[in-house]
Amino acid sequence: MTRDMPFDFILDYLLPIDAAIKPSFGMFYVYSGPRLLLILRERANEPELNGIWVATTRKGLETLTAEFPALGLFPGHEPKRKKSDAIWLVVHPDHDDFERTAIGICDLIAHRDPRIGRTPK
Repeated sequence: MTRDMPFDFILDYLLPIDAAIKPSFGMFYVYSGPRLLLILRERANEPELNGIWVATTRKGLETLTAEFPALGLFPGHEPKRKKSDAIWLVVHPDHDDFERTAIGICDLIAHRDPRIGRTPK
């Protein structure tokens, strides 16, 4: 489902939390306090990387992808090869389940689900 502004509605669902939106390099980083929750990306270059990037960990990877099948690993991101526990899951704005997945992720964030977000070093 492609829209002119695919991320506008997400901000409405994040109103229950104290979210800070920080623009950087054509992307919007969504924080709650020091915790990075999401990156919203809509850029003309490398459109295959556009979408909602969800910050999680190895523990959250399996359960979040089971709950939201539209979420996939960030391209080229193999958690078994990484030393870090940090994982990025992505849903592309053209995915048929984009809106349902985005709303579901925002609902988990509003309920402080520990699987979403991490504090950058």
